Amino acid sequence: MAFRAAAFTLLLVLPSAQVTAQSKELRIGVDRRVELIAIIFKLAGSEEFSPTHLPQYSADIDRFFGPQRNHEAVKLARGLRDRYGVGQSRVMAIPIRLTDPPELKERIPFDSSGGWPAPPAETRRFVAAARRFAIDSRANDFFEIHRTLYDSVNGRIRPALERAVDLAWFAPYFGIPSDQMFVVVPLLVAAEGNYGPCVQPPGAPRECYSIVGNTPPDSTGYPKYDAGMAGLLVHEFGHGFVNPLGFAHRAEFERSAPRIRALVAAAMDLQSYPWPSMVNESLDHATEARYIAAHGDSVQLRDFYRDQLRGSWFWTEELANLYAQYEANRKAYPTFAAFMPRIIAYFDSLPDRVPAMQARYDALRPKIVSMSIANGSDSVDPGLPEMVVRFDRPVRDDGWSVLPVLGPSGPTAESQQRFPKFTWRAVDSTRVPFSVGKGLDSAGTTFRYGLVLEPDREYELQLGTPHGYGFRNVSDGVPLSPYRLRFRTRPTSASLKP
Repeated sequence: MAFRAAAFTLLLVLPSAQVTAQSKELRIGVDRRVELIAIIFKLAGSEEFSPTHLPQYSADIDRFFGPQRNHEAVKLARGLRDRYGVGQSRVMAIPIRLTDPPELKERIPFDSSGGWPAPPAETRRFVAAARRFAIDSRANDFFEIHRTLYDSVNGRIRPALERAVDLAWFAPYFGIPSDQMFVVVPLLVAAEGNYGPCVQPPGAPRECYSIVGNTPPDSTGYPKYDAGMAGLLVHEFGHGFVNPLGFAHRAEFERSAPRIRALVAAAMDLQSYPWPSMVNESLDHATEARYIAAHGDSVQLRDFYRDQLRGSWFWTEELANLYAQYEANRKAYPTFAAFMPRIIAYFDSLPDRVPAMQARYDALRPKIVSMSIANGSDSVDPGLPEMVVRFDRPVRDDGWSVLPVLGPSGPTAESQQRFPKFTWRAVDSTRVPFSVGKGLDSAGTTFRYGLVLEPDREYELQLGTPHGYGFRNVSDGVPLSPYRLRFRTRPTSASLKP
């Protein structure tokens, strides 16, 4: 389970004439190529394709494709993941280079994109096996069975997005030709995927994709989409412009980026970003900020920067301000590529300055004043009915405030076993059922949690996450620094002694 920073919300309504003009360069719809490759990697055990808001569709996948779990394509997918790190966005870069199933012909060479991790021969071997998988499993029959679902999704997402994103902004901003197609693909296999690869088909417009995971359904059982997805699309489309620049200057960024990442490693681990991805995300976040500055207002931009700080992207606002210098001097920098030496120099300055950025932010965080369970105690009463946490100021509980200790990709199996059984949560006396991920509407300085503990057992939990989820200041949303609590309950006999 990888946590990702939420995209900003920007409600933009484009004029009808602009909607009509950009509809020619906007393609929206479920893509069978994407679904097929995601299904194969799901069968291969890739965790990013397991979470879903569409349990019936997921069950249909397991039932229809389950007999193919030992297919050569599934085994090769597992090998690409384990040997070359082909996961998440790198998985999604495969189907967009192919034609529709079952043919899956290579329309764009796999060696045509900077940063491609696996040898082209290995990828082509997988594609050949995927072609056999599509035929052996009768994948097109599955897609036809679910045509009603696909048509409903397509019909729901298009109206919500056509007026929400100004596609014409990107190419002129980066100083490159505007001959490209924007493609929005709802990914129904999984809920967590949000990916933005771009490809250049020979003799055709460049294609920039925004592949978005499935959303919670409405009462009809179909996913719902709204204009609030605009921020997500700006983020993913931005990747199509900045990623090639990040890859092209990888050697220069390697001077500083690994050291920067080491300073914020816990947050980057939970967001699944190695240092090259951290660079690309940084470039993209600053792009989002300049898009908001051009289309939104000061409140939206302020909230965006606050979200960036919560996620440990301490340098986003400075980097976006550097972009403003690019905007103001386009004669010297006709393209963003020409401005990259300034960006690289900025990154070179960060390793020595990030600790001070962190310290300034940490000073704003809420502090725990007291807890009813002493950290490290080996003699907690197993009959204790509740845990009480008191803060030095009013905070809100966003639902990820009390959770199992997190590993690099989320809670581990071991940490989940040591997580206490919580039955309710409350501010003061109003109790609601406890569920990880669901918070409280009210705010306060004292939070209470109902407990059921067992004798002579070790427990461990975490308050907040390294990338900004958990208890937050009411005034400005600054989160609690992650706090890890470990304790052990007394044996039953010890609890009965006078």
